[in-house]
Amino acid sequence: MKKALRHIVPVLLCLVAGAVAGSMQTESLAEWYPSLAKSPLTPPAIAFPVAWTLLYICMGLSLGRVLTDGDKRFVTLWFLQLAVNFLWSFFFFYLRCPLAGLADIVVLDLLVILYIRWVRRATPSAAWLFVPYLVWILFATYLNAYIVMENPREKSLSAAAVTENILSNTKNQSIMTHTLPQLPYAMEALSPKMSRETLEYHYGKHLQTYIDNLNRLIAGTPYAAMPLEEIVCKADGAIFNNAAQAWNHAFFFDTLTPAQQPMPEKLAAALAGEFGSVEAFKEAFTKSAVGLFGSGWVWLVGGPDGRLSILAEPNAGNPLARGLKPLLTVDVWEHAYYIDYRNRRADFVKNWWDLVDWQKVAGRL
Repeated sequence: MKKALRHIVPVLLCLVAGAVAGSMQTESLAEWYPSLAKSPLTPPAIAFPVAWTLLYICMGLSLGRVLTDGDKRFVTLWFLQLAVNFLWSFFFFYLRCPLAGLADIVVLDLLVILYIRWVRRATPSAAWLFVPYLVWILFATYLNAYIVMENPREKSLSAAAVTENILSNTKNQSIMTHTLPQLPYAMEALSPKMSRETLEYHYGKHLQTYIDNLNRLIAGTPYAAMPLEEIVCKADGAIFNNAAQAWNHAFFFDTLTPAQQPMPEKLAAALAGEFGSVEAFKEAFTKSAVGLFGSGWVWLVGGPDGRLSILAEPNAGNPLARGLKPLLTVDVWEHAYYIDYRNRRADFVKNWWDLVDWQKVAGRL
């Protein structure tokens, strides 16, 4: 029994530490983290709690092996790396400072390497139990570094900076407050192809969060007085992500209709002239939407020469930033379809075609 407790207690300790760290992440995961530009290799959200649960079990079992058969001097190093692991959630999610998180996780990498190197001589099994953990945090280091590089403003953003931005918002009279646009149809009008519940979350929560984040981030900056479209064309990092996501979503929802009418002849002719036929366009567009890796948007755009093309953009990509004219888009972020279709993106795109307002698309030509 005593031997079993030497393994069970460390596992429980790790799981409790993970649960506390997770509680610090909740608000940022809902409001801040989705707005960041992330690596295309970022796993789906569900992968993180599953992976960390398994890794915490391995970490606890490793300490159990040390307590049973190894050198007790390694216990201090084990607790040190767990503390540094915990601090990463504090720096990255609670303070919302990816740069501090990156520095922390680099220290964690070194501590874990030292632990594996030293403990393997006395207790090889304890070292092997840490190998998956090392692989995962090295990958996490890359993901964290990508966020730091692709979100320049976030390098120095902390809780204090957020507070300062909010306070400056109340003082700056030139602030242009962006608000949630009204839908041109009732919340339940697109059902069953797009349910009321999906719109309540996708439009009512996700779009609102991007707008709220944008208003917070632009406070006290030159972007505060700019219209949304201008911000999309000029900004980068987190400001671009939130501005583009706000613009993209508003454009997406505005192009849906519960009472689809036949495609206007001028639009059909333009599509046939570029893609061979309307059906060929739909087939190519669907292939691009279903095949886009990770999250993003697929667009029908007009170029400076008037030619039409299909553009697949990851994350918050927007054609305006490329000097192209958006005509039509489909949102293939998972939150756009998960409630109604779970992971069946292809079914979502198939039904989305029946909701497209072709009159509005034609009017943008």
